[in-house]
Amino acid sequence: MARCMPNGTAAGKPRDGRRPRPRPSLHSAVDIASIPLPPHGPKPERIARPRPAASLVLVRETEDGPAVLMGQRRGSARFMPNRLVFPGGAVDRADHAVRFAAPLPARLAAAFGRAAAALAAAAIRETFEETGLRLAGPAPPGARSPGRGVWAAFRGGGMLPDPSALVPLCRLITPTFMPIRFDARFFAAPAEAAQGRLTGSGELSNLRWIPLAQTSGLDLAVPQRVVLAELSAWLEAGRPDRAEAPLWREIGDRLVRTPSLAADAKP
Repeated sequence: MARCMPNGTAAGKPRDGRRPRPRPSLHSAVDIASIPLPPHGPKPERIARPRPAASLVLVRETEDGPAVLMGQRRGSARFMPNRLVFPGGAVDRADHAVRFAAPLPARLAAAFGRAAAALAAAAIRETFEETGLRLAGPAPPGARSPGRGVWAAFRGGGMLPDPSALVPLCRLITPTFMPIRFDARFFAAPAEAAQGRLTGSGELSNLRWIPLAQTSGLDLAVPQRVVLAELSAWLEAGRPDRAEAPLWREIGDRLVRTPSLAADAKP
C-alpha cells in the first residue's frame, strides 16, 4: 500500500506530472533513542533548577519542501549565544492569566499537563515578540487578558492568542552542566496560522525560513537537532493529531528520548 503524504498524494508517485518534492534528509526521531552530549567541563557545585519555557516551531511549504523559521541569538546572550534557535523563552507570570480567543485544544493538556495553557501562551507571546508573527483571533465578548508589556501590543485590534493550531512536539530539559537551564516544551504549528510580517524585537537576528533538507549542514546545538528530528518524524507521518509527546533528558553522558512522559516527569 502506498504511503500517503500530508497533501494526500502517494509517496513516490508523480504529482501533476512533476516529480515529488524531496523529503527532509534528517534521521527520524523514532530511530534516535539518544544523542551524545557535547564535551563540557565539570558540573557546577550547585546545579541550576530548570525554568519552565516554551518554543514554537512554525512550518511552511516551499519549493524545497517544508521549512522552519529560525533566528540567531545575540552574541551577548547568556544562554546559547550566536546559536540558531526557534522563537521561544521562559514562561512569565502574566502567561498564567492570559485568556485565549479559542479553547485550548485537549491534545495540549494531555501532552503537557496542567501547565499547558501557560506554556502555549508563552510560546505564542515569545514568537510575537521575537518575530512579529501573531497567532491570534478576535477576543470573545467580555474577555480580558493582561494589558502590560508584550501582551498589551499583542491585544491590538481586539485580538487574543489563539492556540488552535498548536501541536505538542516534545519536551527537553537542559542538561545539568549548563549554568542556565530550561524545562522547555516545543510546539509546532503551520505558518498559515500566523499573521503579520517578520520584524521582531532584535533578540533574534537574521530571521529566515530554512528548508528541513538543508538543516543537516548547519552547526546546530543538540536541542535544535532533537527538535528537528521530532518535527521530521511528525511530518513524515502525515502531521497526525497527537495527544502525547516524548521527553528528552540527560542520562549519563547522553540526551535520552523517553516516549509519552512529557506531561508527568519531574525536571
